[in-house]
Amino acid sequence: AAARSLQPLLDAWPRSAPVQRAAADQLEWSGDAAGARALRERALLSDGSDLTLRRSLALTDGTELLADVAQDGPAALAAYRAAAPREVAGAVLVLDASAVELHPGGALTERVHQIIRVLDQRAVDRFGELPVPAGAQLLALRTVKADGRVLEPEGSEGKGATLSGLEPGDDVELEYLRSARGSQAARMVRADNFYFATPGASMFRSTYLVRAPVGLGLVADPHGLAAPEVRREGRFEVVRVERTRVPALVPEPEAPPLPEFVPFLSAGAGGGREAVQLALADAVAERTAATLEVRALAAAIRAAAGSGAGQEALARAAYDRIRQLVVGTGSSLGEEASQVLSRGRGSRLVLLEAVLLTLGLPARLAVLRPQAADQTDYRIPGPAAWSYPVIRLALPGGPRWLDPALRQEPFGTLTERALDAEALVLPAPGEAPEMTRTPAANRRPDERVLELEVALAADGSAEVRGEDRYLGALGAGAKVAFERLDETARRQAVEQQLARAFRGLRLSELAVEGEHDPQAPLAIRWRGQVAGLAHEGSGAVVVDAPLLQLRLGARHLQLAARTTPLLLESSERATLRLTVRPPPGLAARAAPPERLETPFGTFTRSERVEAGALVREDRLDLPRGRIQPADYAAFGAFCGGVDAVQARPVAFPR
Repeated sequence: AAARSLQPLLDAWPRSAPVQRAAADQLEWSGDAAGARALRERALLSDGSDLTLRRSLALTDGTELLADVAQDGPAALAAYRAAAPREVAGAVLVLDASAVELHPGGALTERVHQIIRVLDQRAVDRFGELPVPAGAQLLALRTVKADGRVLEPEGSEGKGATLSGLEPGDDVELEYLRSARGSQAARMVRADNFYFATPGASMFRSTYLVRAPVGLGLVADPHGLAAPEVRREGRFEVVRVERTRVPALVPEPEAPPLPEFVPFLSAGAGGGREAVQLALADAVAERTAATLEVRALAAAIRAAAGSGAGQEALARAAYDRIRQLVVGTGSSLGEEASQVLSRGRGSRLVLLEAVLLTLGLPARLAVLRPQAADQTDYRIPGPAAWSYPVIRLALPGGPRWLDPALRQEPFGTLTERALDAEALVLPAPGEAPEMTRTPAANRRPDERVLELEVALAADGSAEVRGEDRYLGALGAGAKVAFERLDETARRQAVEQQLARAFRGLRLSELAVEGEHDPQAPLAIRWRGQVAGLAHEGSGAVVVDAPLLQLRLGARHLQLAARTTPLLLESSERATLRLTVRPPPGLAARAAPPERLETPFGTFTRSERVEAGALVREDRLDLPRGRIQPADYAAFGAFCGGVDAVQARPVAFPR
């Protein structure tokens, strides 16, 4: 009777996995095992990521998932011990194996098996607590001692554990199953990238297998590897890749994302760029729904703007109102507009999109691929490459790009990392997917302008006064940092920033302006006194300490040479105007102008004497980009040249 009562639901909702599973339970309890099995297989077509159901069906058949392609852990350890390789890293992946099966309907199951030999205390600390991915089911997690003893872990099932008694020379064995869901609507499923190198650990044997039912359309996408062959094995198409004796990857600071320089294999079926757009558009459609609260907010904005307000004026009014209503930072696409509005905290992006649509404005969410993100060209791309969500507002005078992640971001401007980026515009139902690019530059570029006045006294002390202005989106980020600080913390932050140039500075005044006005730059004005800034030297008074140096070398030249590109995520534009007034009896002399112009950036310095004071102006323009290893030495010479010019002392002859 229970099974019969569920039949109308099955007829009305034929793709509902929960209903199919419930009906299957009733059929099994009533004795219809074959009918229950058929319904459960239908449920897996609707929701292929149900690992528990898929695993139970396999165990009913007397086997474990992917058991036919599983790796033998003891055999892998025996092979490693027989080879007895000499290791230079702190850990070695004796076995790094992954087997993935793609399923019809857009899902996959993965079996991961790793054996890690820890060789020093840092490796013990790193691998002593192993997390297990969310939703995964453990098959094995244990410590294998050098004498052959096996120790069980301590911890909660399914979330990883603390490995008991782990010491250098021991092995850690981890094996688990996990499932993931692709896009059923876009008929796309894609496995995670599998990398054949890892930071801090060498690899003795690394193996990767991907298979899919014949006809699903398995695609192998190698990067930094020879193209593997797709072979037919029974009812599957199979791709296998194996590498042995892979040295440890040495991480380098400010490196681009791993896929740009580490060999890996990407595999999947179906999909493409348009499939990513459709899948993302489906995922966010309901999150920007015009609920009762959203409609009320839109009506209030329209009333405040006036009946004659045009599209841009209406959009500006909505942007400013939501900026005031919702605090915090971030632009997550995982929240719902009505929830953000009720909390007054969260993603302004989804709320702004919902209000703009309710106002009838041509707004569409878009996801950007910043230039600092992975720029690898994938045959089957995943949504992770387009990680920066914004709004494109299509107005008659041209599109406006809105990025409300920072609360004080001006209307129509983007942060530096979002400029000149590939953009996927998420279509509304019935619209064709569109790809475009964001503007190459803002109307008001990001820049830091520092004006500094130093009045030297005869005893070497000085009174200093400065104004530090952050323009464009750079100012919006600085405002976020400042609004979190109280007066005492602000004072401490400014003093710490100035301490490198003015040791022992005592602030007497501090004012911050423009922090609540999105259209104004953030201006920090300060005044203070410094003892012993100047000293006697060779018939002159000398200021040795570089005054607010850019320190390019300290920030970017952390290695003598590189094997991976150096990633400069954002451009750096800075102007320093310095005025030094000497005490009576000392002369100011202007040095000849200097200019360093390279493919990596430009630095200029000019000096002049005005009313007995030395007036100096430094300008730096360092564009974002990737410095290739072959160009690293030349880039280092540029950074060193800038630092050397700025480090020269200021001297006033008697």
